[in-house]
Amino acid sequence: MKNILTGLDKLIVARKILLENLLPKIKNEYIDDERPFLEISFFKGLILYIRYNDYEEYSYQLIYSQNPLDRIRYDNYDDMWNVKSKPHHYHPRGEKAAIESSMNGDPKHDMLILIKEFLIVL
Repeated sequence: MKNILTGLDKLIVARKILLENLLPKIKNEYIDDERPFLEISFFKGLILYIRYNDYEEYSYQLIYSQNPLDRIRYDNYDDMWNVKSKPHHYHPRGEKAAIESSMNGDPKHDMLILIKEFLIVL
């Protein structure tokens, strides 16, 4: 039988990976174990929100500012986007549209991609 991780289990894995790799850049972090989501504030002012649920859905959103669409977002909450990676998709900074995503909802896989991308802006 396959060991299925809950949303909170995945969040704990993601948090561990992010803290191990980005700790010097992190100002604050908060985990809400009821909803479950993780919020990480960085010294440069960016805020990362990570959310998982128990239905294999996830979202990773990096907020640059309070301006509309000044964010990047990876998720699989809907399948309305016509991309090869459906339902996984990526909303680039400043755009409502979505493009193909390399994420799959596995925090061990996805966090390494996020870290590589975030090191450029952090």
